[in-house]
Amino acid sequence: MGLAPFTEADFVLSKEKRAEINAGLTERQAFMVNQWMDLHEVINRGDWDGMDAFFHTDTMTYDNPNRPDLGTYAVWKSSPQGLYKTFPPSLYRTLKAWGSGENEVCVLCHHHGKHTGGPYMGVQPTGNELNVLWFSWLRFRGDKIDHIYSISDVLTMFKDLEIIDVPQPVDPYK
Repeated sequence: MGLAPFTEADFVLSKEKRAEINAGLTERQAFMVNQWMDLHEVINRGDWDGMDAFFHTDTMTYDNPNRPDLGTYAVWKSSPQGLYKTFPPSLYRTLKAWGSGENEVCVLCHHHGKHTGGPYMGVQPTGNELNVLWFSWLRFRGDKIDHIYSISDVLTMFKDLEIIDVPQPVDPYK
């Protein structure tokens, strides 16, 4: 897909942009996606206590094949906190959403920041931009998130942050 040019202002989603993202969803599905986008606003300003209101903090689970260490809400919460400090301004936004039934949505999201706040994976700050696309499948219980499954483009992130060198084949089958 690639990212279209953007500014930090694009991470504050207008009412019109939210409606575009929610187009085709049921009222309940749109509610869940709006909760997710509201959560991003809270995280974008570093309101760590405020983010608790969006989750069943005692039962919420998190799955990500790249981060099997982040299974519970209490442990997972440390990830956006660490990213906020390491990649300021560390901004999140939703780009697209899909719904399934009355308690599940899937969202395509974008995380942006700059590696200026501290070391990451043993690499000192480079000033390089972080632009990670990821999908999250969200399951709600009532009005709060009870499970997140996420998969992100970690390979491109590591390449962009100069953590690893990634060969770029012209034709990988030759």
